Amino acid sequence: MPFVSEEQILKLKANLPDRLGLAIKMARKRKNLSQTELAELTLKDRQYIYKIEKGKVTPNIVTIGVIAKALDISISKLLEDL
Repeated sequence: MPFVSEEQILKLKANLPDRLGLAIKMARKRKNLSQTELAELTLKDRQYIYKIEKGKVTPNIVTIGVIAKALDISISKLLEDL
């Protein structure tokens, strides 16, 4: 079984929110949606979408699923390059 080092975990914690936010932002832009429009589609606040895209907050898996659905892509597609 592969071992995940503490260093690898810390690196993920440091980088994952930014990378997820960028992936969401790029997918949103491909759909020509504003942050406000994505917020409306997901029943979230625009400021929350902004914070996700900037990597300031990390959404839970349900919110990631809702965002993926609103962007008409799969969760795996959204996360594939993280």
